[in-house]
Amino acid sequence: IGGFCRNCLAKWMVLEARKLSTQLEDINVASSMVLKLEDWLPTIQALNAFAYDEAAEIVYGASYAEWKRSHQKKTTDEKLLLYKESKQIHATHEADLLKATVSGVDTQALSHRVLKRLKAGAFVSLCHHLRARSDDVQNMDLMSVTGFCRNCLAKWLVVEARRITDDFAADGVQFQSQQNLIHSLNSFGYEDGAQYVYGTSYSKWKERHQKKATADQLDRYNASKGLHAKHDKELLSTRGNPVVSVSSPK
Repeated sequence: IGGFCRNCLAKWMVLEARKLSTQLEDINVASSMVLKLEDWLPTIQALNAFAYDEAAEIVYGASYAEWKRSHQKKTTDEKLLLYKESKQIHATHEADLLKATVSGVDTQALSHRVLKRLKAGAFVSLCHHLRARSDDVQNMDLMSVTGFCRNCLAKWLVVEARRITDDFAADGVQFQSQQNLIHSLNSFGYEDGAQYVYGTSYSKWKERHQKKATADQLDRYNASKGLHAKHDKELLSTRGNPVVSVSSPK
């Protein structure tokens, strides 16, 4: 239905690892007086060793083999036919970039911050994938099969903005730049998230690409409500920006 699956998310994480590795190497070449290559080398090597299996474990919450044993069902002839008929919208991945370029390196050396970057890269790739298929992949069909759609992605961006501000509040605000960032994140709402996901405003996207739902689409949507994503309306509301006292840096 969407032209992507969990395996695509894992592969997009790997592609982001390759991209980040190249960027770090380029930064070290251009800024050799500021950054020492030996400080970044363990991260660069771990990124180059990061491959599909490691990414799949993050996406599935288990190895792909374990997930298949526990959850994958035997496909039907109808599903096989739908798969074959939808090949024109399937995501494609550059095989050479998915291969690890070094071996024997522990990818556990990747920090939480770096892993967040890889996940964010996969999210961006998913948004680009869906933008390129705006006419072929309708939100209602996505909801009926996956339980989420582009609007859910936009709302999850807003929820993440709220989490970041809460983390700042828990740690204590020390610099004016942090206070400014908190103000921006608190003002970040659904329309802002939709602009990132759709590449335009939701109203313009609807006008250009959304098609009138058929009776069959409505039936599938209503029958699938049990798996639809749920969103906390309070978190989706923009927050006021009270003055936050900035403590002296320690």
